[in-house]
Amino acid sequence: MALPFWRALRGRPVFAFYGIALRRYRRRTGTRAFEEATGRAATLTEALRDAAPALAKELASFVRNVCEGVEGGGEGKMGDRQPSERLRDAGWGWIPLHDETLDAASRLAMRCFPNATAAMSSVGGFNGKIWVLRPGAGGATSVTGRVTTGLSDGYWRAHVVLARDAGLHGKAAGLRSGDETRELEMGSIHIVNDFHPSAFWNVSRDAGLVLLSFDVATPEYESCRSALVETRARLTRAFGATSDDYGAESNLIAYMWRVFSLTLISNLS
Repeated sequence: MALPFWRALRGRPVFAFYGIALRRYRRRTGTRAFEEATGRAATLTEALRDAAPALAKELASFVRNVCEGVEGGGEGKMGDRQPSERLRDAGWGWIPLHDETLDAASRLAMRCFPNATAAMSSVGGFNGKIWVLRPGAGGATSVTGRVTTGLSDGYWRAHVVLARDAGLHGKAAGLRSGDETRELEMGSIHIVNDFHPSAFWNVSRDAGLVLLSFDVATPEYESCRSALVETRARLTRAFGATSDDYGAESNLIAYMWRVFSLTLISNLS
């Protein structure tokens, strides 16, 4: 039980379940789920806001060029208005932007998403992906989808809304982290302390949206970035890259033990 406090006192990130012991400490220090636009978070938000129009155009070009002619994807202007539907129909619900190291850009990213690659690289981003928040992600009677907790307190998770289907209206889609909620508006940017439990929702029955998500080491733990990337990559190799894969372990006790053992080395380093 002393290990998480020892790491916190040494200025080191705490990984996985070990961070549970620090919940009371985090509440006392007032660490919020969503970062305010001040300091490093403001710099990150501004960089992503400046890049957002080019990222959206880049995604639209990918949708037109790669998803053209897919049955159900639509053609021309109508197809452009339903980007998440066209990506889903073409089997592109999740697009990795980094290779197995989670730090070097993938070949697909360098070829099709150079602006996204450059934007992430400029802020030290890693573990990037473009993904679709599907219709009904929160279920027909639920306001939130699956709740997940991040790997560590040493990084922020950045989310940028790149596209919304034409049929997605109002507050149909959003993100809840900790006790705070944000709407997923077109072009909106959300910087999340990923150790807080988070869940996306989309209560629309037929419209979705597309996001860019990636990790950035917090200012306090920039010197530990390599450990964050290495541990994230190790868990990805063990459990899979998507949230569905990551929680696919049929035996919960076995799953928790594997996470515990895989992160023990990182917590001792």
